[in-house]
Amino acid sequence: MTVMTNSLSMVPVIAVDEDKCVNCHMCIAVCPVKYCIDGSGEKVSINADLCIGCGSCVKACTQKARYILDDAEQFFLAVGRGEKIVAIVAPAVVSSFPGQYRRMLGWLKRLGVAASFDVSFGAELTVKSYVDHIKTNKPLLVIAQPCPAIVSYIEVYRPELLPHLAPSDSPMLHTIKMIQEYYPDYAGYKVLVVSPCAAKKREFQETGIGDYNVTVRSFKDALERRHIDLDRQPEADFDNPPAERAVLFSTPGGLLRTAERDVPGIRENARKIEGPEIVYQYLDSLPESVRQGINPLLVDCLNCDYGCNAGPGTLNQDKSPDMIEHDIEQRSLEARRLYGGPSSSDKAAAKKMHHVLSQYWKPGLYGRTYVDRSANYQLRIPSESQFAVLYTEMLKGSLADHLNCAACGYKSCRGMGIAIFNGLNKKENYHLYRQKVLILEQQVVDDSTTQLHDEILQTKDMVGAITTALGNLADKTATQFSAIEQSAAAVEQMIAGLVNASTIASGKRQQIANLADSAQSGERDMSATMKSIQEAAKDVAGVGEMVDIIRDVSDRTNLLAMNAAIQAAHAGIAGKGFAVVAAEVRKLAETTGSHAEDISASIGSIIEGIKASDALTERTGIGIQKISRDVGTIADEMSALIDSLAEMSAGGKEVTQGIEQLRNVSIEVRSVYSNIASEISEILERIGSIAAISSKTQGTIASMNRA
Repeated sequence: MTVMTNSLSMVPVIAVDEDKCVNCHMCIAVCPVKYCIDGSGEKVSINADLCIGCGSCVKACTQKARYILDDAEQFFLAVGRGEKIVAIVAPAVVSSFPGQYRRMLGWLKRLGVAASFDVSFGAELTVKSYVDHIKTNKPLLVIAQPCPAIVSYIEVYRPELLPHLAPSDSPMLHTIKMIQEYYPDYAGYKVLVVSPCAAKKREFQETGIGDYNVTVRSFKDALERRHIDLDRQPEADFDNPPAERAVLFSTPGGLLRTAERDVPGIRENARKIEGPEIVYQYLDSLPESVRQGINPLLVDCLNCDYGCNAGPGTLNQDKSPDMIEHDIEQRSLEARRLYGGPSSSDKAAAKKMHHVLSQYWKPGLYGRTYVDRSANYQLRIPSESQFAVLYTEMLKGSLADHLNCAACGYKSCRGMGIAIFNGLNKKENYHLYRQKVLILEQQVVDDSTTQLHDEILQTKDMVGAITTALGNLADKTATQFSAIEQSAAAVEQMIAGLVNASTIASGKRQQIANLADSAQSGERDMSATMKSIQEAAKDVAGVGEMVDIIRDVSDRTNLLAMNAAIQAAHAGIAGKGFAVVAAEVRKLAETTGSHAEDISASIGSIIEGIKASDALTERTGIGIQKISRDVGTIADEMSALIDSLAEMSAGGKEVTQGIEQLRNVSIEVRSVYSNIASEISEILERIGSIAAISSKTQGTIASMNRA
């Protein structure tokens, strides 16, 4: 069950589908209070504490981005799980389901709704409460309050009118309280409200009475989703006594037509007014009327143009008043005949109706109080200096710029300024601002177009130059390709020579190695020769020593021979033979000495020759060593050269492959150049077309500027 609350916050009853919202501000244009909608973003949003729930935006939104938040889903879940529920049904259901409203009641019973009560009978009780209040309390002014949107408007925006709001419940709350008081069989049952209105949910929240506010349209949608044909549903009737004139309560003036039955002439001191375009302006002016003492006694006011029968939750948005009210009026005739007899006597009807109502009405049962919610409305009004700054930012340089065209949705430039000042909109949404910005941007576009045209012409010339350069480049590419072909042939010959040289050099590698070995062997032989010569020199030197010995022996032999000759002479004849021997020995000694001298001279010559040979051999050995080292170095270098030739031969193949790739790339480059030249030519043609379009655009812009 809904819990009564005195909180200043109000439950949201209208929502925005951001996926559908195009930020057109039609909702602001039709909203009676304007500033409950924030239009400063990409999508609009609603401040529920300022929204009166009138549903004007739901009707006006062609994008279907606004929708009513009711309790349809919760109701169908509750009835599906067997929750005990009774329904109260607004009289507007008769016009939404012409000729079928009883079948609608039958379908509700099939769903599991225990009983259905006619809010029209609650309206009869409401009129009785109003009349009792007027007769008993003699009020200066009574503002009827069946419309919850008007109640919310007074609570938030016109709290000074709260003392004048009828201190009685609406027809719906009269009906619910009647059930609670006089139908004990349904004690503890939750209440479904079949409603034409989004704002009724607010009434239930504030009073704590009523559970599921479900609009007529939601029931129609449920029938379609479930593929239910009402013509195939059983008929049922209301479970309360029938109403009489109050069946007209959902029609503009229905309250007065009902009250007139009990208070003839009440119309003369009443004001019937409806429609969001005028009812809220009227309420704004009413405090002054009260101050001047020119106010009516009773104000019969409704938010919707055609009353509750065309509320935002009904199916009658696009119907004419005649179509909307026809079935309601027919039902009224039936009710008047029921209570007034065949002649539809007002006196008889009043008497009978009074008797019935007395069974369901008692003082104090249907009283109502209200909540002052004006603290929710904290709109800051700019000072004149602040307005001046706002208007400057909005590009309003003079009074002539205050068009008050209402394109922004606020009906006046001042209203738009207040919205911007409070962060509820932005200057970019203001019509004149956009127009002036457009003019400035148009000038920028004009200048940019002229500059663009010049750039296009320059680009065209540059592309032409590129085309010429590409032609020259293509010629050079052809020359380069020819040079590559020639270079390829020369490199191939060079590579062939390298391969041949490498082959020959590889063949000589062993010979060079042999030469190096021979050089090393000669060096070793020369070293051995040098050693032999040195040893021979030593040996010859030994012979010289022996010659000296022989010479010494010869000298001593000669001396002995002389001594022997002397001794022989001394001996005389006996010594002649010995003298002869001594003489021969002396001759032998002299001959040996002579030969020893010769041998000594020869040996000296030989030694000198050996010394000379030894020096020459030493120099030759040094030369052979150098030759051996040089031959080794040459062998190493030749080996490295052979390896280098082999590497050059292998590298030559890679060079050949690289030249082949270069040739292929050159061919590809020639092809690319050809394609580029073709594309550049096409680009040049397109730039020419663009230049023509640019020239035409300049002419068009010039014409627009003149216009």
